[in-house]
Amino acid sequence: MTRPLPRVTPHVLAAALGLALAAGTVTAAAETVHEPPPEPEGGVTTAMLHDSVIAFSTADSVRVFDPAAHVESLGDARNVDDGVTTISLSSDLLFPENSWELPSSGPGRIAGLVADVPDGATVQVTGHTDSQQPTGHDFDNQELSENRAEAVADALRSERPDLEFDVSGVGDSDPAVDEDPEDPSTYAANRRVEIAYTG
Repeated sequence: MTRPLPRVTPHVLAAALGLALAAGTVTAAAETVHEPPPEPEGGVTTAMLHDSVIAFSTADSVRVFDPAAHVESLGDARNVDDGVTTISLSSDLLFPENSWELPSSGPGRIAGLVADVPDGATVQVTGHTDSQQPTGHDFDNQELSENRAEAVADALRSERPDLEFDVSGVGDSDPAVDEDPEDPSTYAANRRVEIAYTG
């Protein structure tokens, strides 16, 4: 024995269909309704329709975050070996893909990393890339690495004009790790700019 379907008023049906359409889907239950339910006594009023529709606005609930303007961390792994300090900056955190333009907050963060470098010291800035060549651009990994190194050196010069800089790019010729096609993080580890100084 089958149970009769519960009575669905037009304003409830309108609300359900409105929500389903807003979500981009129509439920199977809504698709199986073959006949509209009878109108309520006195008919469907504008007030009933108004009360059955809930409008959602994402304007106040969506937060837009621009990583280019908010560099919090540069992945600045610091290593000291035989008196030489090397700071490795992640290119993925510092630059947009296939670009050497620093975000507005980048220079200040970079300059803060060399606050302890002795006055007049020579700082080596070396750009590195992974082995994947840029596609659709008129530059290769070598040029990309050189320009990224120069962008970092320019940021350092603006804060520390007392330092001497040796700036170079080596493309993908000196990887930090072996790249594994199954592990994208190995490619990311090789996309870096290294700052090295004695002291």
